[in-house]
Amino acid sequence: MATHYLSFAWKPCIHTALAALAFVSASALAADNTQAIIHQSAPSNGWAAMNGGTSGGSQANAEHIYHITSNDTFRQALNSAKGQAKILLIEASIDLSGGQPYTSFADQKRRSQIRIPSNTTIIGMTQSAGFKNGSLIIKKVHNIIVRNIAIETPVDVAPHFEKGDGWNAEWDGMNITTANNVWIDHITITDGSFTDSMYQHKDGWKYVQHDGELDIKRGSDYVTISNSVFENHDKTMLIGHSDHNGKQDQGKLHVTLVDNVFRNVTQRTPRVRFGQIHAYNNVFFGNKDAKNYHYSYSFGMGSEGKVLSENNLFQVAHLSNPCDIYKDLSHGHFGQLVDSGSLVNDKPLDLNACGLKQQTKWSLPYHYQLKPVAELTTLIKQAGAGKLFSS
Repeated sequence: MATHYLSFAWKPCIHTALAALAFVSASALAADNTQAIIHQSAPSNGWAAMNGGTSGGSQANAEHIYHITSNDTFRQALNSAKGQAKILLIEASIDLSGGQPYTSFADQKRRSQIRIPSNTTIIGMTQSAGFKNGSLIIKKVHNIIVRNIAIETPVDVAPHFEKGDGWNAEWDGMNITTANNVWIDHITITDGSFTDSMYQHKDGWKYVQHDGELDIKRGSDYVTISNSVFENHDKTMLIGHSDHNGKQDQGKLHVTLVDNVFRNVTQRTPRVRFGQIHAYNNVFFGNKDAKNYHYSYSFGMGSEGKVLSENNLFQVAHLSNPCDIYKDLSHGHFGQLVDSGSLVNDKPLDLNACGLKQQTKWSLPYHYQLKPVAELTTLIKQAGAGKLFSS
């Protein structure tokens, strides 16, 4: 009886101890994994890994790791410890207007444009982490990482009228200008609560209040956009400022787009001038007949723009001509569009049938892995904000 009693008594203790040890080990492992993600540098499979790599604020010490829960704490952290590597842990949905609506163009310009300093990592730590009513501006800086956040594109309160073109908005969700070594990962950018269907008319023109979701321009270089979702928007991504900006942009604008989802967007995924874009393993969903955000094209081929497309999946309802996945906007200065392995509505994309000579793909200075196109639909569950720390 005593032996039996002791055996019975010891087992729960052993089990409890083992369970406690397992819990501690699991917690320690989770903590280690979180720290590894927070301090992660850009992976080797894109342009952001070149030119010395992109590490953001990964070298920040404990004093320069900030927990961000409000507009005020966000701005204070950005402006503190100038020149030092820093990591900003975003733990809430932050209204960059501070809850005070913009009253004019000048007011919106002054308060809504948030400049990100060099050697900074901004990373969302909660499902709700992100920004609205403002723009993240990465300008004349280097070594920036932005991950795991949701951005609602800003609404221009005072669009400008351009003769012959109508009302045009000014502000983007994110703008990369004259910056290098930038890694954007696991973000979601969308029009959110104010959609294009809500536009009014003024002086006989549509009163347009959205500009771009993410623009990359004016000599920016070594940028990787990965595991992100761009949705519910018209003019999505512009790479290259204008047809007349070749002096600054030629030889720059090296951008990788990998493992992204473009869903219910009209155009510019991306529109390219002068840049050299490597787009692989992305998914493009659209509908030519959609009432809102109808599909127009994916690759806008502007002046001297180059796109290497590999193993991308285009699923576009009511698309009668697969060649409509691109549009010639080059005004006689067409660059290069090369594709291999992509599918348009389950059929191979044949650029020869589109009147484009299939040229040899360029050599790239980094190694990358092409996924089978049939597996790309899994990106719907994997890409976008709030996914890095989910189980």
